[in-house]
Amino acid sequence: MAEKRLQISPGRVLLFSYLFIIAAGTFLLSLPQSRLISIPLIDLIFTSASCTCVTGIKVVPLPYFTIFGQSIILCLIQLGGIGLMTLSLFFVSLFLNLGMATQIMAGEMFEFRWSRIKTFVAMIVSTTFIIELLATIYLYFPFREMFSPKTALFYAFFHAVSAFCNAGLSPLEGGLQPFANNTPFMLVIALLVFIGSIGFVVWLEVGNKIKRFFLKAKHQSFSLHTKIVLMTTGIILAAGTTLTWLLEQNNSLKDVSLFKALFISFFNTISLRSAGFELFDIATLMPATILLFLILMYIGGSPGSMSGGIKTTTLALFVTTMATIVRNRDEVELFGRRIPKDQIYRAISIIVLSVGWIFLATFALLVVEHDFNFIQVFFEVVSALSLCGLPTKISTSFSFFGKVVIIITMLLGRVGSLTLVFAFWARKKKHLYHYPEERVVIG
Repeated sequence: MAEKRLQISPGRVLLFSYLFIIAAGTFLLSLPQSRLISIPLIDLIFTSASCTCVTGIKVVPLPYFTIFGQSIILCLIQLGGIGLMTLSLFFVSLFLNLGMATQIMAGEMFEFRWSRIKTFVAMIVSTTFIIELLATIYLYFPFREMFSPKTALFYAFFHAVSAFCNAGLSPLEGGLQPFANNTPFMLVIALLVFIGSIGFVVWLEVGNKIKRFFLKAKHQSFSLHTKIVLMTTGIILAAGTTLTWLLEQNNSLKDVSLFKALFISFFNTISLRSAGFELFDIATLMPATILLFLILMYIGGSPGSMSGGIKTTTLALFVTTMATIVRNRDEVELFGRRIPKDQIYRAISIIVLSVGWIFLATFALLVVEHDFNFIQVFFEVVSALSLCGLPTKISTSFSFFGKVVIIITMLLGRVGSLTLVFAFWARKKKHLYHYPEERVVIG
């Protein structure tokens, strides 16, 4: 007898996985052994959501939690960073015979072959823990100079996970400020953020390329995805570093050496794409610099990574599509390859949906939060949706409704606007007819 196949929407698996982890995290953080003081329920939900979505926005300082509570926060960051969708589908596939429609939909959403998902997940998990272990060993020594061996080890591991998962959270009172002048320390943090934001697919191809080089195997070119990610990331880092330095050289960086100023600009360009570690005081920045930071946060990292934002590939496809339209060409092409129309539609949809939510959430917050101006609220919404979580400290003063809006925004940023649509997407029906075509006036 034919086996019954279970049809599961990957979008729903992803959404409900995050909701379940947030609920479980809230419960664990509410336990007396997790907190040093009494914390309102909405703030516990907010903290759990922020950690699971690796956003890093805080309404409660992490020192208010015990070591047990901070360990729960660390676990939430790790789960959210690795990617609940990949893990969820992997574990479901161990026990259930997923239907072909589900497998195809998963492949369409995440651009990998279903047959390779178990190998892919194993690579993600093993690589994650190896990188975090090596980073923990290195970061232990700077922390050992300030804390006992046990505390130093915990803080080293916490910051390694937080940086690699692009969460940007620190259990220290002043965050990373005590290490602001420790360039090797900050460089390791920047490297962890960069590795976490570039995407596992890219690192897999880079690793294979290096292996083939040493084994003198047959040359194999990068995939189009990897080429786009590397090109776009390089342009963003170069442009972001240069513009930040130019804008702030006579402001916040005027009393800093050239090398230090360039490093701070470089660090913030990497960090603000999703992590949220900062070496600037936001209040001292030029308005143009704040706008630049908003753009960097909105773009975010790359697909299949720990980071948020619309992703580098979405930006590249959108810019290329605009260039194609301006040149009056029919097909979108990159690196000698033609981009499928469905991916162009998705890129445009992601941008439209994310911009729409930013303005909707900003409008809702401006209606109820009268103590803050437009720029403050707009910055907070973009920071939440992009999962950057750059600390502006205004969420702590939001009302219950305001915090709920930010929680939904963080969840939307982690899950993805288009994926959320897929979560409730009915199966596409094949129509046996077409309506007559008619053109309209545009522009």
